[in-house]
Amino acid sequence: MSTADIHRRSSRGLQAVLAAIAGCMVAAGASSAGAANSPTDAPSTVVRYADLDITTQQGASVLYRRIARAAQRVCPDTDIRDLDRSSQIRLCRQQAVARAVQAVGSPMLAALYAENAKHG
Repeated sequence: MSTADIHRRSSRGLQAVLAAIAGCMVAAGASSAGAANSPTDAPSTVVRYADLDITTQQGASVLYRRIARAAQRVCPDTDIRDLDRSSQIRLCRQQAVARAVQAVGSPMLAALYAENAKHG
């Protein structure tokens, strides 16, 4: 794969990650007051990874951590005593990470996600 191919793929991946994370918050937050009404109203963040070689274990690991942190930002913590909301937040984060990993389309990242999902 040429450098130009990697950069084109990275640009597509950035857009896909943004959409995946933004769409998740709507599903998880629909029952809460002030929830977003559409994916465009949902909180979102861009996860940049053009600086990473995601074909390596190290690059994929760094990207995975970035995606997980982004999911925490768009699916923020709530009062842990509110078990229903805590469950929604956990689901929001899981779905955001899963969709972002799928959108990136990296076999190395997918394998890392699968391994973390077993232990998470």
